[in-house]
Amino acid sequence: MTTENATTLFGLPTENLFSENVQQQYDDTCAIKSQELILNSAGLNLTEDELRNEAYQNGWYKPGQGTPMEDVGKLLENHGMDVTQIEHGSMYNLVSELSKGHPVIVGVDSGELWNPGPDETFEDLLRGQQADHALIVGGMDFNEDFTDGIVNIIDPGTGDYCAGYPINQFEDAWDDSGNFMVSIN
Repeated sequence: MTTENATTLFGLPTENLFSENVQQQYDDTCAIKSQELILNSAGLNLTEDELRNEAYQNGWYKPGQGTPMEDVGKLLENHGMDVTQIEHGSMYNLVSELSKGHPVIVGVDSGELWNPGPDETFEDLLRGQQADHALIVGGMDFNEDFTDGIVNIIDPGTGDYCAGYPINQFEDAWDDSGNFMVSIN
């Protein structure tokens, strides 16, 4: 099998831009903000505060604790979108969804993206792998032989739009959620 002339970019390219429209307003609304961005891209004009209140009223969000993984996607479903939750997802699942043009929300350990290093390794050993953040995978850009590449994320925690992270760094952060993902069809 040859990969010559194969498409190596799935989804959005790396841009490394900051946007206040991407930045979440509260410390614990990353999943809500991720869903807001997807709903707004579909033409629904909803605010983070409106969705936060809706999630709270439905028991999908607790102030100070955020949104439990099993409830990520419920706001999207409540507004008519078809959502699939996948536990133990793979890079193949991500590429498959992105190649179809489907937005994907994943759970990650934010520290492994924002502040990688020995402290994060020690934290995993001491406390176990724990996800504490949700974000949107905007795209994946592989090298020519598909052995390495960059994952482009839309991160409500930092306000980054299509920030590029090496695949191995992203996978390490994503592993902490059990490779949880929500695809929107």
